[in-house]
Amino acid sequence: MTLRSARPPASQPDAPDAATIHRVFFALIAGAAFGLYWLSSFVLEARNATKHFGADTWFYAEIARGDVVGRIPYSYHLDRIVRFHPTTVAMAVGWMEALGPVTHRMSPHHLLRAMFAAVGAIGVWAAMSAFAAIIPRGCVLLFGIIYAVSLDVWYFSSIEESKIVTASLSAIYIAVYLRLRANWTMRGAVCLTGVLLLACLNEIASGALILIPVVDTLVRQGWAWRTGRWIAVHGLAGPLALIILEGIINGRLSAAGRHPEGASHFSMFLHYISNNDFSAASFYSFVLNWLFFNIAAPTAHATHAVAAWPDYKGFFEPALANYLSTPVSVGLVALFGLMIIAGVLCRGHGKGATTGIIVALMTYALVRGLFFFIFNPAEPLLFSPAVTLAHLLVIGIPFAASTFPAKRTLLAMFATLLFVCNSVFIFG
Repeated sequence: MTLRSARPPASQPDAPDAATIHRVFFALIAGAAFGLYWLSSFVLEARNATKHFGADTWFYAEIARGDVVGRIPYSYHLDRIVRFHPTTVAMAVGWMEALGPVTHRMSPHHLLRAMFAAVGAIGVWAAMSAFAAIIPRGCVLLFGIIYAVSLDVWYFSSIEESKIVTASLSAIYIAVYLRLRANWTMRGAVCLTGVLLLACLNEIASGALILIPVVDTLVRQGWAWRTGRWIAVHGLAGPLALIILEGIINGRLSAAGRHPEGASHFSMFLHYISNNDFSAASFYSFVLNWLFFNIAAPTAHATHAVAAWPDYKGFFEPALANYLSTPVSVGLVALFGLMIIAGVLCRGHGKGATTGIIVALMTYALVRGLFFFIFNPAEPLLFSPAVTLAHLLVIGIPFAASTFPAKRTLLAMFATLLFVCNSVFIFG
């Protein structure tokens, strides 16, 4: 009797690992965000609600009419956005050219808004990547959803405005830096510098992003020139962007007879600070918008007018007590406070490892806030989307690392209430 050799068992396909599953969820959430933002763009247009918070949507709507380059000398709106936000203009023109054949089936304006929705969705993906680099995996997706439905990210992803491009580039910068922080490579540093250059070309104030690696490195390593000298080279992206904006782009456009507000970056800065209101009331309103209203709408309508533009009713009343007007917003405030308290009091392990990045993100958000309070205190929500991720990370890092029980349940409740609260404002 002969024994047959045992056949090896048929190989089974490897089960997808956790990282692959997470990438699938990243794609699903980003895709859902795109759908939500694009749908919201139709609703906001129908409600005539695309010009809140100082948004200049009619400037960017000119791109949908085509022949952007040929019309720049004759269009103040195109001239203005090319001078100060060329990254947005280049992206929008490229998008419209690439999808030109679709315009016979869809309105060019709706197609243009789809680009801004896509940019917002990319920012959501970048935000989740940033969270994944520094907080426990179980909380990443929920924080990503919170970022996606925060008011300023949602609103500015649903209209034609450069601000969501600035916000998404800032999110990408933070995500890339957090990966680079854990594993430095020359390729990663070059990528980070490229993102910084694009962000500064879209909005020169994005140069404040350089504070994140600078402060984080100083807190973790002190004055270590050998390990931090790459940041000095990296920081040249800001001055290079200014040279391109003022010396090349602005230099080729005729500035003769232009209003000081739109002639150059320096001229615009002087024009605004000479006319701004720096009172205590203005500061209080700015802080409320910068820290709270950019996350959650305090009321269902934005019908408040600021002193600078008494006939333009497109802002929230600067009253924190408005969050107490509905059960949803009351619950939102309670959960938000609980997250902060848990992060401070229920400290977990590894606090020292994240101190540098928390201080760096706080410094970036503070400096950007101080700059825009000096530059344009009347329109804080216009410039706050670029700090939303920084704010959420500052709150989320200690909360996710805390010993507080049922963290995911709390985050899920917060995300749900935040969606309801902001959807009431978006959808009316």
